[in-house]
Amino acid sequence: MSLLKSKRAVLRTTNVLVSSCVLLVPVYSASGYAEEVLGTIEVVDEKLPKEGEKVEGYVAKSSVSATKTNIAITETPQSVSVVTRDQMDDQGAIGVREALRYSAGVGAERYGFDSRGDATSIRGSDPVIFLDGLQKSFGFYSTPRTESYTLESIDVIRGPASVLYGQGSVGGVVNLVSKRPQETPSNEVELQLGNHNRKQVSLDSTGKLNEEGSLLYRIVLLGRDSDTQVDHVDDDRRLIMPSITWRPSKDTEWMVSMLRQEDHSGTSSQFLPLYGTLYDAPYGLPTIASNTFISEPDFDKYDADETAITSLLRHRINDTWQLSQNLRYSESDVVYQTIYPIFTPSLKANGDIARVAYSKHSYLNALTADNRAQANFSVGKINHNVLVGLDYQHAESGGKTAYLQDIGDINVYEPVYGNYTPITASDYSDIKINTLMQTGVYLQDQVDMGDHWIALLGGRYDSSTNRTEGSDTDRDYAFTKRVGVMYQMDSGVNPFISYSESFTPVMGVNFYGDSFKPIRGEQTEVGVKYQPIGSDSLYTATIYNLHEKNRKMTDPNNASNSIQAGKTRTRGVELEAKAALSNHWGLIANYAYSDTEVLKGANEGKRIASIPEHNASLWSQHELAELLGVEGLRAGVGLRYVGSSWGGADKVKTPYVTLLDAMLAYGRDNWEASLHVSNVENKPYYATCLARGDCFFGSGRTIVGSFNYQF
Repeated sequence: MSLLKSKRAVLRTTNVLVSSCVLLVPVYSASGYAEEVLGTIEVVDEKLPKEGEKVEGYVAKSSVSATKTNIAITETPQSVSVVTRDQMDDQGAIGVREALRYSAGVGAERYGFDSRGDATSIRGSDPVIFLDGLQKSFGFYSTPRTESYTLESIDVIRGPASVLYGQGSVGGVVNLVSKRPQETPSNEVELQLGNHNRKQVSLDSTGKLNEEGSLLYRIVLLGRDSDTQVDHVDDDRRLIMPSITWRPSKDTEWMVSMLRQEDHSGTSSQFLPLYGTLYDAPYGLPTIASNTFISEPDFDKYDADETAITSLLRHRINDTWQLSQNLRYSESDVVYQTIYPIFTPSLKANGDIARVAYSKHSYLNALTADNRAQANFSVGKINHNVLVGLDYQHAESGGKTAYLQDIGDINVYEPVYGNYTPITASDYSDIKINTLMQTGVYLQDQVDMGDHWIALLGGRYDSSTNRTEGSDTDRDYAFTKRVGVMYQMDSGVNPFISYSESFTPVMGVNFYGDSFKPIRGEQTEVGVKYQPIGSDSLYTATIYNLHEKNRKMTDPNNASNSIQAGKTRTRGVELEAKAALSNHWGLIANYAYSDTEVLKGANEGKRIASIPEHNASLWSQHELAELLGVEGLRAGVGLRYVGSSWGGADKVKTPYVTLLDAMLAYGRDNWEASLHVSNVENKPYYATCLARGDCFFGSGRTIVGSFNYQF
């Protein structure tokens, strides 16, 4: 039995080192003894990829994000998905939200085509975004969107992860993994052209800086000029991300990277009225077009600048102990100016709509650190992988803001710009400086108990301070825990059950200057993971039930404000398959059912806004060389079903939609040309329509042609 278990453990991953030896036995014959080859024994040493290493194909074998240790996904008693670089490239993901479209239980475009951020949902909740294991998203529209070209993978951890991260919603966290310096030289330049006048050029270069390989480098450059599907809204970006890794010995590695990013954009969310979008317009008026811009070209903007320095340090003391530290300091400045309808928005008989103006100039300075010690040892027949951690974060935000009522109507069908009352310097008031500090101590033990049983145990204590200028300081303390048990069958079927909790201090203040309360949650999950022996395929099925307290929601009476709506519940089923059906055929299939309810607070007894009850997707990618006899030809096709959702009071229902995506690529030697089209049929649809009276358009047809040259 132990031999079978060992064999299964080896074959779980294709990242292996193989050596062979020949077994010789003496055999007697008439001429005497002779040696006969009885067989060959292969000695296989499993080697899971390290964080930041490129994964070939769609199926990642491990996720450092799930446990902060490098163990196989099939040994983790929690639902985890990894979007690899190859998947992002094949699907033509031009952003983080586009990369998450084919992940089970993830609402990748919760508010449709939104230029202000990557608003997503996991299991009915808003996830906290991390970058390289450190929190990236703070507050409300205060952090620039992360460029997907700088990423090696995206890890989706479903369910509470507060034991490891402190911050993290009950639905889960998204950890973005940056590209790191690599020892193997690689250089590529990519040119892109697309609809909406998209023009982008990017460079990614990595390799050794010295002959012995103790110094490695990587530099990522990107420049983009583009319009969007909304008139007068740009999507321009300039980015540079250099990084250096120093390896003074085989036991020590230190990577330092710098990011400088400048975005010039506007507000694609126009908060258009229900009557005129989802419902027939009044007075016999036509439906409002998806490219309608009701703000002002000389005023509207969403400009964001970010500078960040990240340090990732690893040191192996001996065969038992290793130390690591992740550290980042970042500064960002965001100028957010927009004009949108007076709420509740409604059309007048001539097609005019009344508007308000909003401006927010904000800054965010954040220091985050995570220090860890890991020990691997055995006590008798029980193996332990113990992780002890201390993390800290200090985030400060402030700035100024202005808000003007009734600044002048505009016609939504034939807009004429310039006739409005502008915001002046005297209209601005200071945003109260908000400082969030959090310190957490955590302990985790991954226990291999033998006889096929694995347990994951963890606990964390947090101390959080939320201080708003001129107000009382809110102090919160919390203990969160996590426990999971998995049984590993010889067939590759691994059932598991887990329980976990979340505690999320919330950065910033609401529209009226009041600090937010921490969000708390808990989840029970039962599931099974299956990886056929010797295969690159991975199948996951889970059932979960989770509760969340102090959940943030949009104020139904003020579009610029967020409220905390008591207690909510989400329960559901998720199915996910990532299969390498052959050397020429890769498949991704997902289905999620979500049953949501507000148990206490605003909209009590109603469904959570903007969470579809059913979601499903299917992506199939094929190498066509054998089928058509054309070497280097690839094609992919995808279907996305986004089910109907409710607007927060069970009165406004957003219809379901099925969308078609496609890819065609041809490459030889060191170049490849590709064409990616999402929403091939250019279906007009609404990502969500809210009970407060407004609708958000989904992403229309996006066409991107790319030419990639490696040298």
